[in-house]
Amino acid sequence: MIIRYVSVLCLLITFSTPAANRVFATINVGYNPAGIAITPNNRFAYVANNNDNSIPGGDTVSVINIPTNTVVQTISDASFNQAFSVTINPAGTRAYVTNSNSTTVTIIDIATNTVVGVINGFDGPSGVAITPDGNTAYVNNYGGPHAGSGFGTTVSIVDLNTNTITDTITVGLAPVSLAITPNGDFVYVINYVTGNPGTGTISIIQTSTNTVVGTISGFSGPFEIAITPNGHYAYVTNFGSNNFTPVGTTVSVVDLSSNWPNSVPNKITDTITLGTQPSGIAITSNSRLAYVTNYNTLYLGPDYSDLTPGTGIVNIIDTSSNTVLCQEFIVGSSPGAIALTSDGKYAYVTNYSSNNVSVINILDTMWLNVCR
Repeated sequence: MIIRYVSVLCLLITFSTPAANRVFATINVGYNPAGIAITPNNRFAYVANNNDNSIPGGDTVSVINIPTNTVVQTISDASFNQAFSVTINPAGTRAYVTNSNSTTVTIIDIATNTVVGVINGFDGPSGVAITPDGNTAYVNNYGGPHAGSGFGTTVSIVDLNTNTITDTITVGLAPVSLAITPNGDFVYVINYVTGNPGTGTISIIQTSTNTVVGTISGFSGPFEIAITPNGHYAYVTNFGSNNFTPVGTTVSVVDLSSNWPNSVPNKITDTITLGTQPSGIAITSNSRLAYVTNYNTLYLGPDYSDLTPGTGIVNIIDTSSNTVLCQEFIVGSSPGAIALTSDGKYAYVTNYSSNNVSVINILDTMWLNVCR
């Protein structure tokens, strides 16, 4: 799998600002935590432990109790194989875990935290998007045992009532992540391609016909996509090359207004510069703020030579102006995915290299001013 987050040897250096260090808790989980998802009732977070070094018994999913911020269960199953992402259905009854080094997606029953099924037929799956009615899932095939890592070109459609693949759609090269609009009408698939500047794309799937109805170009190693809850915009992190250079430093803003009658086409309308190798992104339920993890800050230059190695940062974007706020959260090493509680209180960040999850009190940021 990609963007198999770069080596543990790549230490992170972070900004040291007076407003930073508002991390509420740090929770130890499994090896190389990658994806994370929170149940709709805000009681539990599920963490996919990628186990990139193939440590025996290390392919697991950690279950965090949110009120206590403790790991209450570690789920193991033979189907887990470099678990990469977790997606929870709208009803909060099932968690779907992509196994990026295989052909499967594992299904967890949230009530019992047991594996109740495995869906086969994918190729290096790395993301799942579920329709609002909970009946259909779209799974991107980044490339794995069949095509080879980074050489996949398809999205699989899954009937979640029968847990079977019903169709396959051709998209761009190396589809790494995807998101569905709040109304369920469109799925936006980001295609990493080569990681070089401007080569990445988005394929737009219309769910009523399951066809690609448009392509947006101009991304640079896109890694993650988040759509504002009001459905107006998509924010895409530009990770850059998985070979360290060229390094990504931006988030692209895509206007989704063509999803409405008599409006302009989907297109990139803004580019925001923040940290280095931005990877995960999540948007508050009021669509006001976007939280972005920066996987690697080694390339910031001599002005940052006095900063502590081994830590990462999370930036905040004010979506009303697409500007970066002063607040920068110091988290763990190689922060990747980020998930927000729906009540707007906390953000959970997986730290790939330090094997833990940072919990941020996001209410502390609501009053902050634009910094740069």
